[in-house]
Amino acid sequence: MSAIKDAENLKRVFHAEGAKTAQSLLSALLIWIFGVLLFLPMAAALGSSVGLLCTVLILAGFTICISKAVGGFKKLIDAFAAIPARKYLVKRGWIREDGNVVSKQVLYSIFVVILYLLYYPLLVNVNPAVSGSLLIIVVVFVFFFAVKAIRASRKAITGWLYS
Repeated sequence: MSAIKDAENLKRVFHAEGAKTAQSLLSALLIWIFGVLLFLPMAAALGSSVGLLCTVLILAGFTICISKAVGGFKKLIDAFAAIPARKYLVKRGWIREDGNVVSKQVLYSIFVVILYLLYYPLLVNVNPAVSGSLLIIVVVFVFFFAVKAIRASRKAITGWLYS
């Protein structure tokens, strides 16, 4: 695909998925902002059982909004990944498909880490062990994303090592 086709593909995916995904992400962000910065501190002042109930309600609403947005966000990442791959990797002699895979895996890793950071204050209020368990899962996911990116870039890495 040329740069024009990549841009057209991104535009097509953005028009198809952008509004629905943005609405879900903004709803989740508003739930998170009001929940974490306003309602959780007020509920904690009222008692631990009220704080836990408020946390569970905010966590449920946030999770519902995020789950609606994840499918569209994945499609947007897949369409967007061609642009940094072409700009930074293909110009340096990488195969286009390998550059796309590496770019997608890096963007997936960033998305998973940001998602964990958004869930962290909610999960700590439930139980710190839940947050720690989810951190282990996130680290495993990022490790597998890195392995897939390294497998895709092994030709470029070996070419760089032996040159």
